[in-house]
Amino acid sequence: MPFPRRLLTEDEEVVVEIRPHWAFLGKPLVTAVAVVALSIAVMVAFSDAPPAVLYVLLVLVACSALWLVGRLVRWFATSLVVTTTRIVQRSGVFGRTGLELRLERVNQLSYHQGILDRILRTGELHVEMGGETGVVVFDRVPRPSAVQSIITEQIDALRHRAGVPIPAGPVRDLFDGAVPTVPRGMRAPQIDDTPPSGIPRMPRTPAGDDSVADRLMQLDELRRRGIVTEAEFALKKAELLDRL
Repeated sequence: MPFPRRLLTEDEEVVVEIRPHWAFLGKPLVTAVAVVALSIAVMVAFSDAPPAVLYVLLVLVACSALWLVGRLVRWFATSLVVTTTRIVQRSGVFGRTGLELRLERVNQLSYHQGILDRILRTGELHVEMGGETGVVVFDRVPRPSAVQSIITEQIDALRHRAGVPIPAGPVRDLFDGAVPTVPRGMRAPQIDDTPPSGIPRMPRTPAGDDSVADRLMQLDELRRRGIVTEAEFALKKAELLDRL
């Protein structure tokens, strides 16, 4: 079933909604086909087989068919949704299980494909989150490289909307290296706005308590994500506080 639009937050939109790859049905499907083929072969080869054998074959066919139908229902009830702000996985038939990952907390994306997975165009999508969540693995994702690219684009768009710069080179040069500390009451020297090696920097905003607070929040977000070191955070924080 499609992702309920009532679960979307304000200004949130669904970018892509996918179900597991059809390989999710692999084992039950192969088993059902094999059992049916075996039953037909036994009935043809032993047309005078006792009724007990036929009953056993019918039970095997019924069990394999129920397994396949159950897996098919699970396939319909499982979805992976990428929105403009989060990744949501929903699964379950009678009971529902939901997993939500905020895009701003994603540290790294990767995918893994074996030889057979590459042939079938499926694989695992690995999402490394900040904090104690660790790495979340989504299995049987169709075209995982394409899904990874879509998530990366949404993360970049989300950072642009939040005013957080995206490093394009060595992150240690994000703030032109070290910023000298100055005694309280003296203004810190102005830093050249020309970014080294094409690296974007935090945009300058008019002086004021609100603008400085916003930039401090952005700077803290960069520190938490590991984009800047603790020393760079402390030095830039001292410069911003001196403007108050």
